[in-house]
Amino acid sequence: MYKILKKFEQIHRGEQNHMNFKPQRYILIFSVILIAFTIIPFSVSASESDVGFSVRAIIPKNQIDPMKSYFDLKMKPGQKQVIKIQVFNSSTEEETIEMDVTFATTNRNGLIEYSETDTKRKDESLKFPLTEIAKTESREIVIPAGKSKIVPVSISMPRQKYDGAILGAAHFKKKVKETNENSASGVEIKNEYAYVVGIKLTETTEEVYPDLHLKYIKPNLINYRTAVVANIQNSEAVIVENMDVTAKIYKKGSTKLLYRTDKKDLNMAPNSNFEYPIDLKNDPLKPGTYRLKMKVMIGTQIWEWDEDFKIGEVANKLNEKALELNKSYLWWYMGGGMLLLLALLLIIVKNVREKRNRNIDK
Repeated sequence: MYKILKKFEQIHRGEQNHMNFKPQRYILIFSVILIAFTIIPFSVSASESDVGFSVRAIIPKNQIDPMKSYFDLKMKPGQKQVIKIQVFNSSTEEETIEMDVTFATTNRNGLIEYSETDTKRKDESLKFPLTEIAKTESREIVIPAGKSKIVPVSISMPRQKYDGAILGAAHFKKKVKETNENSASGVEIKNEYAYVVGIKLTETTEEVYPDLHLKYIKPNLINYRTAVVANIQNSEAVIVENMDVTAKIYKKGSTKLLYRTDKKDLNMAPNSNFEYPIDLKNDPLKPGTYRLKMKVMIGTQIWEWDEDFKIGEVANKLNEKALELNKSYLWWYMGGGMLLLLALLLIIVKNVREKRNRNIDK
C-alpha cells in the first residue's frame, strides 16, 4: 500500500505514470492504468524512451495561469474554442495513438481519476460532462517515426451561465499491436503507458461549496474481502479537497462498536460519487439489521449521518467469493460435542442392557 501511495505522489508531481501488466496467456489483469490526481488535473509525463510517445498542451490566451501545463481555461456561456495538443512519436517506427476525452470521477481511495471513462460512473448531478462538450476529430492518431501531430479538441460551452468547474482530460495511450507470439516462459508481459492532459473549464469566480449526500449503504467485496460500502455524493461543481471521513458500524439496538474506518485528506471530483469502504477485517457478512454512523469534515463544513441498513441473503454469495475469511467453527464444535454425547449415551444404554441380561440369567 505504501508503494501505491508513493506512486500517486509521483503522479501528483508530474512524474512517471506506471504500468499495466497483462499476461495474455492466463488473461489475468494484474493492474489497471489509474490516472489519478488529488486536486486538479496535471499533464502526466513518463520516460519517452520507455513509452515511445509524449504529449504537450499548447496553452491558449484564455489560460488562467500560463505557468500550468494543463488546460485551465476561462470560458464564456456558449463559447466555442478549439484547443490543441501536440503528440510526439519518439520511437523508430510509425505509431498509432488512441485518444479519448474523459470526465473526472472519484475512486474508492478518495482520489480524482481521469482514466478512460465508463459512462456508467457518471453521477446524476453531472449536467455537462466534458465528454459531451469536448469532441475530437478521430479516436486514432497515426504518427510517423520521429514526427509529431497537432490534435485539435473542439469545445462548445453550455449556453446558460455555469458556476463552478467542468473537469476532465484528454487521455492518450499507444494502440496495442496484436500478436500471437509468446515468450519462452509461455507468458508475455506487455507494458502500457497512458498520458492525460487535464482540462478544467470555468466561467465565473462565484464561490461554490461542496454539498454531500449519503446515497446508499450495502455489503460488498473489496479486493475479494468483505466490506460495507457507503456511497458519498458531491452534487456540486466544485473540487473537494482534504476531506476527513469516520464511519462506525453497530448492530441495530446495540451500542457495541463492531467496525470502524477512518480516512483523512480524501478528494472528490465535481459532481461525482464514490463508495467509501468500511473494512470488516475478514469477518463473514452476517444477515441482519445494522446501524451506520458517519461523519465527514471538509474544513469547517460537517456532515453527519445515522442510518440503519440491512444485510440480506446476498451475504452468503459474497462470503463464498471472499478470500481469507475468518470462519467460525462453533457449529462444528457443537456438532462434534453432540455426536460424542450420543456415543456416550449409546455406550451407557448398552452397558445397562448387558448388566440387566446378566442379572436375568442368574
